Formats: sequence, C-alpha cells, structure tokens
Amino acid sequence: MKIDAEKYLFNIAVTYLGKYPATKNKIKEYLQKKIKSKKIYQKAIFSNYHDKEILIDSIISKLDELNIIDENNHLESMFHYYQQSLFSLKKIKNKLYQKGFDQKMIEEHIAIQLQDDPDFEYKILEKYIQKKNLRDLDVTELRKKLYQQSFSENSIYKVIKE
Repeated sequence: MKIDAEKYLFNIAVTYLGKYPATKNKIKEYLQKKIKSKKIYQKAIFSNYHDKEILIDSIISKLDELNIIDENNHLESMFHYYQQSLFSLKKIKNKLYQKGFDQKMIEEHIAIQLQDDPDFEYKILEKYIQKKNLRDLDVTELRKKLYQQSFSENSIYKVIKE
C-alpha cells in the first residue's frame, strides 16, 4: 500500500539521522537522491507535490522544528574531532564546509574559538610538530611541511621563532 510522499520521505530522513548525524544540506542531498530513484515511486504517492524541492524543504523545516537536526551540536563535535586530529584552522574550515555546514556558521564558530583562545592554532601546531617529530628539521624544511598542512603564517612564524 502506498503512503503519502511527505510521510515516507520524513521517515527516511529520520532513519538516516538515526544512523548518521547530518546537516540540513546533507539531508537535502540525501532526499534528492532518494526522489530520483525509481523504488520510491512504488512506495509513495507524489500526486499532491508538483515541486519536489518544496516538498524536501518542508520536510527539512519539520525536522528542524522538532529539533531532530541539531547542526550546532554536530558542528561542535566535528570541530572538536578535527582539532584533535591536529588540522590547521584553514583545513578545519574546508572540512566543515565539505561536510555541508553553512559558511557563516563555520566562520562564527571559529571566531568564538579564537576569541576564547587567540593562540588556538599555535597550540595545535605545537602538538602537530611534537607528534610528527619535526623539531629536528631545519627551518626551511619545517616551514615547508607546515605550509603544506595549511597552517597560518603567523603560527608558523611563532613556532620557528622559539
């Protein structure tokens, strides 16, 4: 028996979010892929929905209203994960953007982190050098390796100066 497309897609989205934390953009992409598959038309009725984008947006807003999607919490945990992985701020920004977070949201979160700790990237950089045993390299080699990891010029300069 076929059910309403909105209910069906909502259930699919909730199931997906139960398995994987995701952003609104990721859910939107996931639902767009689901709508393109032919299997969904065997299980759901789309007669009331002429514009599938509006349908997806309504499902996402419903998920947001019910606090099923918590992007701030997800952003915080991903940021912490990348920080523990000793990524530079630039690399963290890129990774979070690739995960589907809003650029403005990423910038605000990083600004708060830097406000709390201005030497944030410098501390990551020190841990990175220690973990990778880079202290013995000469200055030019060290600088080259750190630039390759996208660390900021200020942080690299601070580390080399010491």
